[in-house]
Amino acid sequence: MSTPSINTENTADPWPRCPEAAAYFQELFQDFADQNPQITQLAQRFEAEAGVDILALVDHWILPPSSGLIERWEALGLVKNTLSEGDEVWEHPGARLPRLRVKTKRSTPCLALGVENIAEFADKNHLALDACHGHEDSAYQCGHLSLPHGELMPIVRRGYRGFAPQTRPEGLQATRADFATRPRTDDEQASIAAAQKLFEKHAATLGLGRATEEFFAAERDYYLARNASARWQYARQEAIGIGWANHDHHTYRCSRDAFPALISLFVAMGFICRERFYAGAEAGWGAQVLEHPESRVVIFADVDIAPEELDLDFAAVELVPRTTLGTIGLWCALHGSSIATAGMHHIECEFLCQKVKDDANAAGYPVMAPFTELPMLWQAFTVGEPWRVAPERLAPLVAAGHITGEQAEKFATVGALGSHLEILQRWEGFKGFNKTAVSNIIRDTDARRN
Repeated sequence: MSTPSINTENTADPWPRCPEAAAYFQELFQDFADQNPQITQLAQRFEAEAGVDILALVDHWILPPSSGLIERWEALGLVKNTLSEGDEVWEHPGARLPRLRVKTKRSTPCLALGVENIAEFADKNHLALDACHGHEDSAYQCGHLSLPHGELMPIVRRGYRGFAPQTRPEGLQATRADFATRPRTDDEQASIAAAQKLFEKHAATLGLGRATEEFFAAERDYYLARNASARWQYARQEAIGIGWANHDHHTYRCSRDAFPALISLFVAMGFICRERFYAGAEAGWGAQVLEHPESRVVIFADVDIAPEELDLDFAAVELVPRTTLGTIGLWCALHGSSIATAGMHHIECEFLCQKVKDDANAAGYPVMAPFTELPMLWQAFTVGEPWRVAPERLAPLVAAGHITGEQAEKFATVGALGSHLEILQRWEGFKGFNKTAVSNIIRDTDARRN
């Protein structure tokens, strides 16, 4: 769950596979669970009732000192980082893996598990915590549960990378109300400008990390209201007390005209641009991945790209108008962009993929064929939720030849593909994406093909 130093090189595949480091954390958890049956039961419940791998929720470990421990971590590629408050942590700079700490006063391990609300986590899992430090709704809160051979520490962090319990900030209720009701109109540029103004207002008091967490919590709520499969899965995660703690990335679709402004908004929030994806001349699509150094939020921002623009830093320059619409441009024309009226195209969480796929199919939320099946990454969409399209959006698209009259009638009555839930599983600490496979799913979810 950690967000170590971010690789900002815009190469196609900048993230390594780290099987040895990932195996170390798996062994660490297994040894801990073997000595503490309550942890095994918790892991089994998460899998059976929500298809969630408890390993995806591990924020960090606190271990007692032992001979050769630091040398082993360094051999696995972990590096030491000293935080501003003086805490020393070890983390992998290129992998999606937990962080590690050493405390001389400890004689047994402590497992820190990331959740969204400690009281709800304890209640839903019938855990009588020994103590809880930090205020509810603060940037960092930690609960404590003594185990036969160690400690379970459910934690909540909101835009904060440290380990000191925090107090609840002033004005949080107003921040949440403002983000939940922010202006969303068909004027994409105006929606972006309004969002940035609102964000800057609240970031001035909350800080970038916390304001980012609150902004995207509201974005997830907006998305949930428009996608039944996500509501079904979220209810399962609420039942085990974790909320959205396993989110992996948030996907935004944007028009070519507004894409530089959208990226500027995210950069103003503190996001750093990671890799760009150029899907190839035939795909007509590109994406910028962004990651926040304080918040856990990762963004996948999609836009139509012309063949001659494959070598362009399309997140930083104005894109010239085109007479054609690719999958992304058509989606925005039908529904509005993600930052405006449409909301996110999908949210993706880390799951036990086969379990969630089987459960979703059985619950009436069919899952498409996976578009990635690799040793370190598995990805699939639920079948898209159709959204009916207003006639005033359709008429100009028919007139311009982007869709046929028959397609327009279908989009108005039955609907056009709107949003999905993405099911993802990662192995070996891999934090990247699969460029070729994403191109395939972009093509396969074009409204004109469905």
